[in-house]
Amino acid sequence: MKIVKYLAYLIITIALLTTIYLYSPSIDDIVTYLPTTDQTTVQRITLNNDQPSSNLVEDSLNHTCTKKHKNFVFVKTHKTGTSTTVNILYHFGIIHGLNYAVYPYSHQLHLVQPVRLMKLLSNETYNIMCQHMVFDKMTIESVMPSNSYYFSLIRNPIKAFVSFFIFYNSDRRMINYAGSEISLDESINRFLNLKIRESNVQENSGSYLIANNLNSMSFDLGMSHGSTKLITEDEITAYIRMLDDRFDLLMTLEHLDESLLLLQQDLCWDMDEMFYLNRMVSKSQRSHEPLEESTVARLTKLLTPDVRLYEHFSEKLEKRLSVMSTDFPEKLKEFKEAKSKFEKDCMVMDKLVAAPYHSQQHPLTEEGQKSLHCQVLAERDTVLTKFISRLQDPNYASLSNNEPYVDKYKNLESFPRQWKLKT
Repeated sequence: MKIVKYLAYLIITIALLTTIYLYSPSIDDIVTYLPTTDQTTVQRITLNNDQPSSNLVEDSLNHTCTKKHKNFVFVKTHKTGTSTTVNILYHFGIIHGLNYAVYPYSHQLHLVQPVRLMKLLSNETYNIMCQHMVFDKMTIESVMPSNSYYFSLIRNPIKAFVSFFIFYNSDRRMINYAGSEISLDESINRFLNLKIRESNVQENSGSYLIANNLNSMSFDLGMSHGSTKLITEDEITAYIRMLDDRFDLLMTLEHLDESLLLLQQDLCWDMDEMFYLNRMVSKSQRSHEPLEESTVARLTKLLTPDVRLYEHFSEKLEKRLSVMSTDFPEKLKEFKEAKSKFEKDCMVMDKLVAAPYHSQQHPLTEEGQKSLHCQVLAERDTVLTKFISRLQDPNYASLSNNEPYVDKYKNLESFPRQWKLKT
């Protein structure tokens, strides 16, 4: 079956480069509309259970691998390093011929009813869901195989907020409102004052605002069900309990490499399939400006949902790491060294060039420009989403007018099926 699927992918790729489409399909030609889910009875897609159980987090001292796990859901939170992680998943899915639950126009997946996804052949199922989305347990379970592995990535809430605040231009808007340059500290306080007035909430009321630009990790993980709303301490506790039950792993950016090795163990992947490239380097030094203690305290209070989320899962991660086998430190050292060599083979580490989103990136080396592994791991996830959409359904080609297909991936068929570390 694998050989047949790989041949099918090869044929599709060649066809993409040689065929001129004579018609422009409607969106219904490439998108499947999933039926509205009954929130009390979730109908799962039927599939052959040739994958291991989704309950993969065994005793860390006794974990054994059988075969690579290929069904998973990654909730992509904002400004936490998830774009880097998503490229690992895109790379894995491409070389293994897996199917993505994607919506073709955007790198964002809107889980509103009816859910619209790229169509698949009648005998196939979705393997990977990893676009930006607001987590909706019932809807996702109605789409993805029942043995899917659920994971996400979070980071220090203050740092996540500051990164979001600067990246999405809230800082610049506050400066414009002030009419002159102001410190990051003052800019943040002006923004918080504005959000509190807009939401009509008291800072010490015991209720906390969940919005896409305040408590964004909790927002992405579905704590407010995709809308701006107030939430109480008890609701935060209940929701964290639900996430704890549903998710197999919540990684932290502060322990990314350690988290990836746990993920590798759980999914039974090869170590080199966890390699990543730090694609983007911010031009702005603004995020490094120190904040007043009073501002940090204010943010800590207002970001209570994100703070509690982070504290709970960070503690859980550290407990799991503390009981890993005695050779884990050596494996971590091996991983860091091998990844560093791969990174230097792919990118010119002492040079930066302009990149989208007001950022910079390391250019690819001469060797990296010839390696599709380097190219995929260094590419923007928005571009890869469009490439994957085109790969899964050739009809997508005539609909991708806003960002043309990247022809450098025309040699996709040259991807080796077993990628091994260079010696």
